[in-house]
Amino acid sequence: MEAKHSKMKKWVIIISTLFTIHIASAVGLLYVQNMMIYIMNISVAVVFGVFVFKMLKETDSHAVNLEQEIRKHKETFEELEASKIKLQNVFDSIDVAIWSHNLQTNKLLITSGIEKLYGYPLEAFYDDVDLWKKVIHPDDLNIIEKRALEIENGVVATSEYRILRPDGEIRWIHDRGIPFLNEKKELIDFNSILIDITERKRAEMTIEHMAYFDELTGLPNRNGFMETIEQQMKEADLKQGNIALLYLDLDRFNVLNDTLGHSFGDLLLQKVANLLKLTIGDKGKVFRRSGDEFIILLDFLDESEVESIAEDIIFSFTKPFLLSGQEVFTTPSIGISLYPGNGSDSDTLLKRADSALYLAKERGRNTYQFFTEQRDGKMERRLNLEHGLRKALKNDELFLVFQPQVQFHTKKILGVEALLRWDKEEEGMISPAEFIPIAEETGMILPIGEWVLKNACLQGVEWYKKGYSDLLISVNISVRQLLEESFVEKVESILAETHFPPSALELEITESTTMQSMDETLPVLHRLRLNGIRISIDDFGTGYSSLTYLRKLPVDTLKIDKMFIDDILTDTKAGAIVKTIIDMGHNLNFHVIAEGIESSEQIDFLLEQGCLFGQGYHFYKPLKPEELENILQENMVIN
Repeated sequence: MEAKHSKMKKWVIIISTLFTIHIASAVGLLYVQNMMIYIMNISVAVVFGVFVFKMLKETDSHAVNLEQEIRKHKETFEELEASKIKLQNVFDSIDVAIWSHNLQTNKLLITSGIEKLYGYPLEAFYDDVDLWKKVIHPDDLNIIEKRALEIENGVVATSEYRILRPDGEIRWIHDRGIPFLNEKKELIDFNSILIDITERKRAEMTIEHMAYFDELTGLPNRNGFMETIEQQMKEADLKQGNIALLYLDLDRFNVLNDTLGHSFGDLLLQKVANLLKLTIGDKGKVFRRSGDEFIILLDFLDESEVESIAEDIIFSFTKPFLLSGQEVFTTPSIGISLYPGNGSDSDTLLKRADSALYLAKERGRNTYQFFTEQRDGKMERRLNLEHGLRKALKNDELFLVFQPQVQFHTKKILGVEALLRWDKEEEGMISPAEFIPIAEETGMILPIGEWVLKNACLQGVEWYKKGYSDLLISVNISVRQLLEESFVEKVESILAETHFPPSALELEITESTTMQSMDETLPVLHRLRLNGIRISIDDFGTGYSSLTYLRKLPVDTLKIDKMFIDDILTDTKAGAIVKTIIDMGHNLNFHVIAEGIESSEQIDFLLEQGCLFGQGYHFYKPLKPEELENILQENMVIN
């Protein structure tokens, strides 16, 4: 453009000069009648005409170019406007809002998505720039204060807080604030991206409640108990106080359950839970451990206070329970252990209260007993198992069975879970639920766990040699193994020694124990994944179940615990919980497997929710290697 103006200026100067010469020659001709001056005048006029023609031509060309340039600018402007409209349509179609505030010019830009999130009209936020802050839930204002400090210091701040909409509804907002500072470290511009995460938060809270509270009675469950007792022991240590643990069991509950039916049994447990809460009041806390077992925690100064409450509980059971118009009587037996006198940790207190409960049963039921070392039959049993467990490896009493994992629609066996069994000398089969906790507590789980992993890999190699190269083998790993410094090296050594491919190995970790030691176990799990080993969370839903933790864990598979699968056909809440776990697992790109499947109706339900894999007695019980091999020979397909 500047070149064109320069060229035009040149033409004007030339024409002006010629015109001046022409005027001068014309004047001269008036005074001097000379042929030469006349000829020069004519020549100048001709040249002048030529230059005027060229100038007009250039001007016309310049006008055409200018018109083209204006058209281009117009087209560009129209494209920008179209892009702006498209971008606005995208923002309007999603539950996301963008807030941009230039503090130097005080120019504020807010996208219309904020109306969906907050329930207020867009203009309200321009009229009152602090409106977004005024609707934040009072309990979350401290989050905003902390966030403001980070923003002032130029730190990108990510916050999650609740807001109150005009209709009273509470919504969760994920707010990512991006500040811009000048050279003087002063905040000059601020952008914020707001996303509605209410549904995600509801899913988290559902799973968290499911992890800490009993579905049937509404009481805190065993996880809630473990968290509470740890806190109470710390407080007792500070105040030099005492805690009583009352372990309560309903006498002959199984007979009542079988006679009256499970629905009556569930109703009785609900009535018992309400009775215990009413009897204990604010003197302590009531928990449901499992089945017909309840736990009560009490702070006390004198042992007589504990005796008085135990007697109150037993007396409260003298009245019948009214179940659907039918009177039902039941009685409790109670075992009591004291902190710190009977143990310094929750596991020991539980075991000793259980031992005392066993003594109360022996003494005729419907009574209570304090823990005593002299009559601790449970302890004798425990010591017997512990002693036998130390010899089990040497005596070849341990062996593995394998339970297949099945793809529902093809019925193909995709993998197997290795399970430990103990055939104790002179006693026979011992339940894993009985001996594995002892192995954990004594540290025997370390050599036993190493034996399990090695033998599972050796068996896998045998199957691979026979052509079953697609079979995935899952092995349960204790948190004590994960916390062992040399665990990864031991796994690598076993894989190298057995020549078992790492990609065919899946290590199963329990949810609650792993997440209690997140800082220690996370690096170990990442190292295992770098070796190509898959990671699975076993018994999912029974522990912490926090999405924050799940996002950090290098996990491939979630296994839904059997306790949630059992009731999916009869309890709509249980079905909704399972659906939530499946959806969450898929959203996090996890492989989801349902455990404990016992009917085809359960499979139909799981398929409807998008779960495609499972294991349980409906397909196969845990099998010995030779039994499983016979099935694998049938093209890995269930008839």
